[in-house]
Amino acid sequence: MTPFREKLEKGALDELSFYFAPQVVLLTALELGIFSAIAGGAKSVSSIASATDCSTRGMRMVMNCLTAMGLLDKENEIYDLNHLSRKYLLPSNEEYIGHLFMYSGQLVKLWLTLPEAVRTGRPTLSLFTEEEREGLNVAIADALFQVHRGYAWRLVDVLENHSSILAEHSAISKILDVAAGSAVWSLPFALKYKDAKVTATDFVPVLEAARKYARQFGVENQYRFIGADIRETEFGRDEYDLALLGHICHSEGAHWSQRLIGKCFHALRKNGRLLIMDYIPDEERKSDILPLLLAINALLGTEEGETFTFSQYKLWLLNAGFQKVQTIPINGHSPVIVGLKG
Repeated sequence: MTPFREKLEKGALDELSFYFAPQVVLLTALELGIFSAIAGGAKSVSSIASATDCSTRGMRMVMNCLTAMGLLDKENEIYDLNHLSRKYLLPSNEEYIGHLFMYSGQLVKLWLTLPEAVRTGRPTLSLFTEEEREGLNVAIADALFQVHRGYAWRLVDVLENHSSILAEHSAISKILDVAAGSAVWSLPFALKYKDAKVTATDFVPVLEAARKYARQFGVENQYRFIGADIRETEFGRDEYDLALLGHICHSEGAHWSQRLIGKCFHALRKNGRLLIMDYIPDEERKSDILPLLLAINALLGTEEGETFTFSQYKLWLLNAGFQKVQTIPINGHSPVIVGLKG
């Protein structure tokens, strides 16, 4: 039974109606600097309110919600960070993911247009200005670095020890990162294979995030950045040992995803591998809510976007010419799909 159904069975319709609220509470805490204020020594409601120039009444309510959400500890009216908030919600921490929530207001604004998108089958992101859309894309690419970082680094270790993937052909000299975003999926490979060269392609503004992180990790000299529309550019022939499609297929839709897979196939050398990272729904699309929500997000923001099952990806990969298709679990939300070019 899904959590939503459990709530309905218990008659908790009032609680369901507030499912949007925790995100707004977290956004508020980040904007007001509550976590930083606590880390700086403010522990009581009055001291935190003073440090953030807020009312004690409002602060008490927000702090209690953050505690109930599992983001703060509370004892005798004294609040403190716990391991989650200290690790992920302090801007001074390198694993900070607050950027992911800082555009929550825009995201809520977009989702409120869902009735119109469902009626027309067309994205409503067009209601935003071009400047807003570009800013949102750059912010998301940057914010998702921390979200995907743990999975990406773990993926390299898993693949190295998986005999059917990389162990037999561990010499990786050229990597193609399609729709690179922050380059989060190619960076650990660049760090692992010091002599490897990475071609990262994406829209020019988005590639700034990739440049930033490549510079931060000391591998910028291994990268070639190509600012281009991935639908229009070709990736070459028999050139790469590894190609990466990281969380792009759900934005591109079935037609363009198959085109990307085909172009990656041609760009790979013999025994080359294509890795696809994305949110993959269950085959019947009825139990795993996050990939289904991401499908709606794609409806709101793209002309053809959707999330796809493993069976769909497997068919596309085999049709493109890949000899073998399998999934590799990496303790992430969805397994990684691997296609082998024979």
